Amino acid sequence: MKSFQNKISVITGAGSGLGRSFALQLAAAGSHLALCDLDMDGLEKTRRMIRNDGKRVSLHHVNVADQAQMENFSIEVLATHGAVDILINNAGICYRPMSFEETTNSQLEQMINVNLWGVIHGIHAFLPHLKIRQEAYIVNISSLAGLVGLFGHSAYSISKSAVRGLTESLQVELAGSSVKIMVVHPGGVKTNLIRNAPNLLENERDISHDLFTKLAFLDADKTVKKILHAVQKKRNRVIIGTDAHLIYWLCRLFPQSYHRVLQAFFSYASFKPKE
Repeated sequence: MKSFQNKISVITGAGSGLGRSFALQLAAAGSHLALCDLDMDGLEKTRRMIRNDGKRVSLHHVNVADQAQMENFSIEVLATHGAVDILINNAGICYRPMSFEETTNSQLEQMINVNLWGVIHGIHAFLPHLKIRQEAYIVNISSLAGLVGLFGHSAYSISKSAVRGLTESLQVELAGSSVKIMVVHPGGVKTNLIRNAPNLLENERDISHDLFTKLAFLDADKTVKKILHAVQKKRNRVIIGTDAHLIYWLCRLFPQSYHRVLQAFFSYASFKPKE
């Protein structure tokens, strides 16, 4: 997909972070937008940041973990825009690092519902419409945690590894069709992912966010620019960030000992204020 001009792009989690950056950059490249999030104030802010220039921008209050809401979302998008060319499954959540034993079943279920089922629902809802386009693209945002199991992030790693497996399976199934699908594995990105962690107390959020952003290597805008460039190059996978590349290769070169390094790092980077 060499050009985004006049394409209709669907972006989940567009109220902040990577999702907002996708919206701004795709709009600047000439795309029409269908944006969804649970945070309508965030979506409105995203829309205000977009230079319209005749572009259609629709906002939708959607919980990606809810199949019925995602199906209704696709109906609304088709009614407003008439077609879909690009689906970016970006919405996701992450907990502050904690052990698997500390993670409750309800927390694990919430993580999988948003990070994995949100992607599944998005693909189910929009794939039939994408397949009738001459050229279409699906971008699934996984994580470094989708390549390597991360200490303190068992639930997140489960959900993001499953996104990778789903994407790779669909790459085989969709081979020869008009739909290309790519999985993205970024390292730490300076977004509100930790600030919004469900297992933080309200008085911990700002400090935890500051600790996380000091350790995150990636800027959201630069990350999205690389992802969109990879779409134009028809890539099926992209790993972004020095930390992601280092840990990925550390795991493969030292499979018996890499976990000690990760344990030491993530024990330090708990992103929780010290008492």
